[in-house]
Parts: sequence; C-alpha cells; structure tokens
Amino acid sequence: MSIKTIFAATVAFGLIAGAPAHAAKNENARALAAADAAAGAKAKEERKICRFFDNSASRMKRERLCMTREQWKKFDAQQEEL
Repeated sequence: MSIKTIFAATVAFGLIAGAPAHAAKNENARALAAADAAAGAKAKEERKICRFFDNSASRMKRERLCMTREQWKKFDAQQEEL
C-alpha cells in the first residue's frame, strides 16, 4: 500500500468516527441556546443601563450611573418632583 492510500484511509476513519461527537455537540449547543433565549427575556428586563452625567466640580469629568430599567423610572420620577 502506498502512503497516500494509508493517509486517505486514516482521514476517512477520523471523519467517520468524529461525526457522532460533532452531532452531539450541535445538539448541546441548540439546547443551551434555547435555555439562554428563555432566560434572555428575564435578563433583558434586569439588564443594567448606564447614563453619563457631567460633574459639577469639573468640566472634564463625567460620572457614570448604572441601574435597571425600573430603577431608572423611579430615578426619573424623583428628578421630576424636584
């Protein structure tokens, strides 16, 4: 047998043997993606939103404040009361 034949047989065997592992990996990835999508809706609501505010002590410095959507609604309502 020539080296090319042995190499081709080895590569073919490797591809055939690796196919089930690759398929299982794809199924696991799909399951994780579905779980992330379900959790994503809840996480989107709890995600932090950051805003920048100018610092009154310095014209160059800005302050960053990060809160959830609900916290920003409360913050904005309090600012309107002032």
